Amino acid sequence: MAFTPCLGKIAANIDQDCNNPRVAGYESIALLINRDDIDWSSITVDSSNPRIVKTLALNSGAGIKPYVIYNPRVNPAPFNGTQTEFSADNNNYAKTLQFYFEGIGGGASMDVVEPLKSGSYLVILQRKDHRGDGSFQILGYQSGLVASAQVQDEETGYWLMTMNSNEPSAEIAFFNTDYVTTKAAFDTLLASA
Repeated sequence: MAFTPCLGKIAANIDQDCNNPRVAGYESIALLINRDDIDWSSITVDSSNPRIVKTLALNSGAGIKPYVIYNPRVNPAPFNGTQTEFSADNNNYAKTLQFYFEGIGGGASMDVVEPLKSGSYLVILQRKDHRGDGSFQILGYQSGLVASAQVQDEETGYWLMTMNSNEPSAEIAFFNTDYVTTKAAFDTLLASA
């Protein structure tokens, strides 16, 4: 068998869709899922593009569900600071997720803040761009998101949570058929939260 390198050649133009310009930013609701709660055997990935997850299901059992991250503020914008950056040092994409949490007290500490610092998670974000493929972005699919910083600022009234992962793919999309079908799947997961 002949050797074939992993890196392919570019297969699309680097341009913009003049009739359908990109809309930046995220909607205010995302889903956070403990990676241990995912039924990995039932995940369906697009046969022609392994960076598209078509279906995602959770294991069954007590306490297994997605958790809602709700960031309704206008300033700072929802999930402001979330980004992906290629690192030539490790040939991976460093992904950063930032969100705000307004909880205080012992319950918030025990149920949210402290578990986030020690778990490994996957997050499904909704973009404001509702074009289909790319409208829902999954962070942590390949290697898991872990907390890198948690800063509580009493003046602003919220915790700034920062989670990171290093993954081989620039982006993993949650997408099946079209935007409407994918949004329905997202809403089904949201309803189980």
